[in-house]
Amino acid sequence: MNFLKTLFISAILFDHFSFAQPPPRVEKIEPPNWWTGMKLNTVQLMVYGENLRDVKVSLSSASIKVLKTHSLRNASYLFVDVEIARQAQPGEFRFTVSSRNGSTSFLFPLLKRRALRDEHQGFTPSDVIYLIVPDRFANGDTTNDSVEALLDSLNRNEPYGRHGGDLRGVINKLDYLNDLGVSALWLTPVVENNGPSASYHGYATTNLYNIDARFGNNELFATFVREAHKRNLKVIMDHVNNHIGINHPWTKNLPMPDWLNGTPDNHQKSFHSKFEIDDVHSDSLTRLRATNGWFSDYMPDLNQSNSFVANHLIQSTIWWIELSGIDGIREDTYPYINAEFRERWSKTIMDEYPRFNIVGEVWVQDPAYLAPHQRGSALRKNIKPELPTITDFGLFDAFMKAFVDSTGSIEAVFNCLTKDFLFPDPTNLVTHLDNHDIRRIMYNVKGDVKRFKLALMMLLTTRGIPQILYGTEIGMMGGRDHGRLRADFPGGWQSDERDAFTEQGRIAQENDIFSFTKRLLVLRKQYKPLQTGKLVHFKPEKEVYVYFRILNNQRAMVIINRNKEKQTVSLSRFEHQLDNVVRLREILSGQEFDLSDKKEIPLDGMTGGIFEVVAESQ
Repeated sequence: MNFLKTLFISAILFDHFSFAQPPPRVEKIEPPNWWTGMKLNTVQLMVYGENLRDVKVSLSSASIKVLKTHSLRNASYLFVDVEIARQAQPGEFRFTVSSRNGSTSFLFPLLKRRALRDEHQGFTPSDVIYLIVPDRFANGDTTNDSVEALLDSLNRNEPYGRHGGDLRGVINKLDYLNDLGVSALWLTPVVENNGPSASYHGYATTNLYNIDARFGNNELFATFVREAHKRNLKVIMDHVNNHIGINHPWTKNLPMPDWLNGTPDNHQKSFHSKFEIDDVHSDSLTRLRATNGWFSDYMPDLNQSNSFVANHLIQSTIWWIELSGIDGIREDTYPYINAEFRERWSKTIMDEYPRFNIVGEVWVQDPAYLAPHQRGSALRKNIKPELPTITDFGLFDAFMKAFVDSTGSIEAVFNCLTKDFLFPDPTNLVTHLDNHDIRRIMYNVKGDVKRFKLALMMLLTTRGIPQILYGTEIGMMGGRDHGRLRADFPGGWQSDERDAFTEQGRIAQENDIFSFTKRLLVLRKQYKPLQTGKLVHFKPEKEVYVYFRILNNQRAMVIINRNKEKQTVSLSRFEHQLDNVVRLREILSGQEFDLSDKKEIPLDGMTGGIFEVVAESQ
């Protein structure tokens, strides 16, 4: 009897205690909305709030069906799998979240997809990419230079501080960029980075769904993309799957114990080596350290083998693409990401947006390590690669040996390109002389304008999708470290002493380099063989490298003279490429060479020429 009485009292107390607990509370939903007509129509909602454990989620709608509710030990989070019907119509849908302690609700909007021809175009060898660090390019809105809720405030005197450049500043310079002749813009990340210092670069996000308020907001980013498209400029969004910033709310309250690889207090440090990942002889723990180690102590490594993390990252990427209309993505630190996840991520995006393009940052110089990452490669045995495009650090390394290393040779470029057979599509590699992580080419050549111009000529006339760093068109020098190589573009701030966006604001050397760069860009845009023509090259002799770009009946011949001395180049070695040719026209200068008498071309030291091949019938 005493036992039954005790049990009865316990049940009453338990029941009273249960109902005394607060009801569930919802603070936000990620993704905050979705769209009708998407191929990816099964979406996993991440619900943030309180008392979300052991709840039921329901709604009454033929458009959205709740498939499953995932309660976690951490009652601050809840995951809800929903299926959006193919015939679903746009609207707001109210979900009810209920427990024995009460209920609440949240609205989830379904939007209509836009069907605009100028969206999701991808980028191709017909493009030239212009890389911008927005904080260092132009300040179009001084009211957002410092934001009270964000830690890092304006300080232009600090190389690693915030300098105030923003999306409005980039929008204000779109006409300048269009006139320059580039065709695609890659912005380093502009999502929220609420870190205490060096937050300007954008690679330590603290919110995957919000533009950093010091750059603007989500609506302004979409406006930037629209304005770029109006000027036939494509937009590439810099994206990071590998890690987040240490101040992301997740790090203070992990949704799951294995949400990160390690914890802020106990984690592996990456040694930033990619070779071990693909080395068949490397130790399994060594490979794991390369992918699971933290990029730095303030960049926690996400565990993409956790299916909830993986789904969240894929959905947030699709969400940005659909919201903004961007044309491509540059994916940061690609080899460090969980291999199965990164290929699933790439494939999901490309299935949803077939015209899209993704370039993965694979920072290794050996083409044998680069090629296995490209879609279609048979070199990777353990997984099917889905990444369309790779950063060509192999060719970058060859450029450095040819134009920066005083003891190097132009033959390094030739040797690198002979390995193109390793790639499924070598034309779909992003080539560069520098970027936001590498000392500027002008710095590396120590201000040698001839050497600088020769390297730029080669970048813009050989195979691949060329990328140039902001300020290259005026020969910006930068400095040794990241803060200084990412220097402010002169004239991007109202207080600047001069405006290098204008001819009047540039010094004589800057105008010379600007004119040369613009002529190259315009020429490349107008002359299709330089974009997509087949590359036929010849082994260099006496530091003179000759190659052709051939497209249908059009061909261009490029001669690069790396010698400091003048060279007279005999064309006898290339006669079969010059059948019935009566003259060559150097396209940049307009100078013509009659080949009916003497088949040779003189070139000054450290110069090059781009020659239109004119056959007799022409």
